[in-house]
Amino acid sequence: MDKGFGNPILLRWIDYGKCIGCGICSSVCEFIHEGTPYIRLYDVGGGLIKPISCFHCAKAPCVEVCPTKAMRRDESGAVYVDVSRCIGCMACLYACPYGIPELDVVTKTSMKCDLCRKLRGEGLEPACSVMCPTKAIVISTPQFVFDEAKKRALAKIIGAVTSFGRPI
Repeated sequence: MDKGFGNPILLRWIDYGKCIGCGICSSVCEFIHEGTPYIRLYDVGGGLIKPISCFHCAKAPCVEVCPTKAMRRDESGAVYVDVSRCIGCMACLYACPYGIPELDVVTKTSMKCDLCRKLRGEGLEPACSVMCPTKAIVISTPQFVFDEAKKRALAKIIGAVTSFGRPI
């Protein structure tokens, strides 16, 4: 992890322009995590369904407020819950500006996306990004994610310009 700026090595970006709201990301997450999806689908209005999940913030409030240090960051920058340390105080739930962490009603511990930590430990990629049929979910280094976002934005601009006639 780049400790100089607090930036994670991995970022997740969901390109909502490419997302079709199919729910495959949530379904595969639910399968991988034995019945609990850490990427949720929300109706954002007019029947438009979009996924949301942990942003693995560079300066994660959930990590900063956890009194037992159960909310931590792994070597790739992904924020995860060490359930053996979690006391279920819910400080992380209240600290997250996106309302992402949830309390497991059975174990009484916090739960959230860990970017498929177990899969990544086996050299595999997070399931949501691999299974997304439109490749709307990008998980990679900050530079790759930013470059991809710029390319996709440029493609939209070019498409808009050329739809009005000849490009400038």
